Amino acid sequence: MNEIPKGELGRKAIHYATSLIPLLYYFYIDKDKAVWILIVISVFLLIAEFVRKFIPLFRSLYMQFFGDMTRPHEHKNHLTGATYVSLGSLLVIYLFPKEIAVVALLFLMVGDPTACLVGMSFGKVKIMRDKTLEGALAFVLASLIVTWWIPNVPFSVKLIGACVASLFELIPWKLDDNLTIPSLSALFMYYML
Repeated sequence: MNEIPKGELGRKAIHYATSLIPLLYYFYIDKDKAVWILIVISVFLLIAEFVRKFIPLFRSLYMQFFGDMTRPHEHKNHLTGATYVSLGSLLVIYLFPKEIAVVALLFLMVGDPTACLVGMSFGKVKIMRDKTLEGALAFVLASLIVTWWIPNVPFSVKLIGACVASLFELIPWKLDDNLTIPSLSALFMYYML
């Protein structure tokens, strides 16, 4: 088993914690309220991104607390993964029915970090860049386990959606996968229903 860097573990813990977004949405919050909450959170995060990039004191504070978890490209001219998670959640919740949105977001928030941790720890069969077959299979399996309880989305649709999401996680897009995974998997599942 390979060792996972401390910063990567912290990043994945935050990723798993964001699964509260679809869970709170599913059980407690209606669509309109969820959209407004996510607009406020997204605006706050975009302002924080601006402050982090252009005010040295805040950049220093950010690096002190989150520097180990931040990817090299996020240090420069890119938004952080957290901002993309918020924007991706907003987009999917706004555009798709509740069950589809929740399933797609759980693919991102559980399947994606599981793929990374399994791939980094146990991955042997490289299939694209640093991605492994073991990680891709873990993505699909974790996605199906975490969404089994959601009604009105048949297992076959979830299976294809999880495979599509795993495939989009493998592809080196210009867009952040926190946008592409939930958006594109939700789109595929929506058209399958």
